[in-house]
Amino acid sequence: MSAYTPSARWQWLVDEKLQLDTGYLVQSTPFVPEQLATLTDTHFTLDQAQSYWMFWHALDTLQLSEAACFAASVDALCAMQFVRQTGHKSWGFTLVSEHYQPAIAELVLLSGKVALLAIVTNSYGASSQLLLLDSGENLQGKQLFAGQVLVVLNDRLQPACQGAAPVAHFAKSA
Repeated sequence: MSAYTPSARWQWLVDEKLQLDTGYLVQSTPFVPEQLATLTDTHFTLDQAQSYWMFWHALDTLQLSEAACFAASVDALCAMQFVRQTGHKSWGFTLVSEHYQPAIAELVLLSGKVALLAIVTNSYGASSQLLLLDSGENLQGKQLFAGQVLVVLNDRLQPACQGAAPVAHFAKSA
């Protein structure tokens, strides 16, 4: 069994940041307690394992190392399950699509000063919650960092995969 395969030993810890203790290592996420909804159960559940693998398989198309894919999958799962919803920040990004509805765990490009690779962690109808996989700037020059969670309108997004191969971006903070 790989150190990256969910097991009954996996537990959530909240200290200065949300962490996942796998029994082999403690994976720290970028999320502080103030960003989180109340964590009532610290056990890693079967539903969480299913979402973890969904994110893993999407991120695996980027040909990341196992450690980077693991870290990004854990961060995406935390964004999906524990990060409180915020208002959208769409005004900092270019309108690029019409009627686009990305799926959860889909890799997308967010159009700021340059296109930023992200993975969809939640869907709210006309908007989506994203975990950024790239760092960069929005249109107003605000610095955005890999591992940051944003909510934007879907019309600011486009699929990262055009055809068979994904756009060649790599997670910088996973």
